[in-house]
Amino acid sequence: MNTSDNVISADNQQERLAEAWYIVGFTDGEGSFNVSLRKRSDYGIGWKVGLSFNISQKDPAILQMLCDYWKCGMVRFRKDGVGYYEVCNFTDLRTTIIPFFNIYQLKTKKAEDFKVFRTIANMVFQKAHLTKAGMQQLLVLRETMNGGGKRKFTSGEILATYRLESSETTRQTLVGEMI
Repeated sequence: MNTSDNVISADNQQERLAEAWYIVGFTDGEGSFNVSLRKRSDYGIGWKVGLSFNISQKDPAILQMLCDYWKCGMVRFRKDGVGYYEVCNFTDLRTTIIPFFNIYQLKTKKAEDFKVFRTIANMVFQKAHLTKAGMQQLLVLRETMNGGGKRKFTSGEILATYRLESSETTRQTLVGEMI
């Protein structure tokens, strides 16, 4: 038996575990889970629900490390030099980001934001947002995230323009609305 392979494997596992907890700490300080709604006339309900996770940082090496660690998302930079790592792809959020934070739990207020984000992601996956009651529940949950945050549209404005469609229109829309 070659024990050196086991030592290398153990070292890699410990390093990966250390990186995971480093990412948790970084997320607690600089991360954000977001739920946005965009008015879209080409969507059956009139709104697109967008989910994203991001971490802001000036050091591009840290942002690239996040991208390499999760093997999803992208790194972008604002004009002021601040960069951010962002995951907007619904599949990546459901298969990589959410499972990661289910295992490596956040320690600050972000833990509550994550739980709400996870609940909303499950609602979107189950297409609950395609009913007015589901959208109302999503909006109530969203208001508890990120200190309420500033919103372009109020929940009332969203619900007032929410369109109910026939089951056939909804079925056709579902194909195009997979986030």
